[in-house]
Amino acid sequence: MTAEYPLKPVVEGLYIVGSRPVLYSAADDVFVVADVHLGYEEAMASQGVFLPRLQLRKALKVLSEARAIVGARGVIVNGDIKHAFEKLLKQERVEVEEFIVKLQEMGFKEVIFVRGNHDNYVGYVIRKLGVTVVEDHLDLSNGIRVTHGHLDLEPKGDVVVIGHEHPAIHLNIGGSKIKLPVLLLIPTTFSTQILVIPALGVYQTGNIVTLDRGRFLSPMVRRYGVVEKAKPIIVDESLGVIALPELESVLSF
Repeated sequence: MTAEYPLKPVVEGLYIVGSRPVLYSAADDVFVVADVHLGYEEAMASQGVFLPRLQLRKALKVLSEARAIVGARGVIVNGDIKHAFEKLLKQERVEVEEFIVKLQEMGFKEVIFVRGNHDNYVGYVIRKLGVTVVEDHLDLSNGIRVTHGHLDLEPKGDVVVIGHEHPAIHLNIGGSKIKLPVLLLIPTTFSTQILVIPALGVYQTGNIVTLDRGRFLSPMVRRYGVVEKAKPIIVDESLGVIALPELESVLSF
């Protein structure tokens, strides 16, 4: 790494890349992203809601920009590469294949996929493109574990990186309430910290974080997270990366 790389440290060995929802593990030379939700537009169209097809284009743009900042060897997709639960939609299959091929064409030497709760029926599509598929968790260097967050697992290691939550926060700025994606660093009742990364999907604008632990999606956060002491970090391409006080202070205003 050199000084010109805009890498924002979160915990030892993990960095936010250029105010984008991308983590970089320096020791492993890999990016970690989550919640791409390819095929979302087709799923919404089936319900009568028609959206521009932006998910794939935006995800590739973000990862291309991140790779221009630091040329990571590989990328880990930490769950929910697709959207529909009950089937593999046509758009999902086409876009998942294109997503993987484009990542390989960008120069990523390894693509690893950690299964999420939306990822039914997609494993064989990914495997045939040479992607490593991990069913529950992946252990990186320096006590970092990567898992999507939907499984009821006990926190292990120094830091557990999850997605699943799509965390966001409401802030009052200039008399207006705005919604911003955040990365959330949550201490636990163990020595482990849970690091929740924002969704990569452009339409997954985020679930508002709360002090009510029972309202979080991840069983790991609900059972072990000390959410009032969680530290939110705004990750926004326009505003940049902004560390906020602990959640109990931010939400008391």
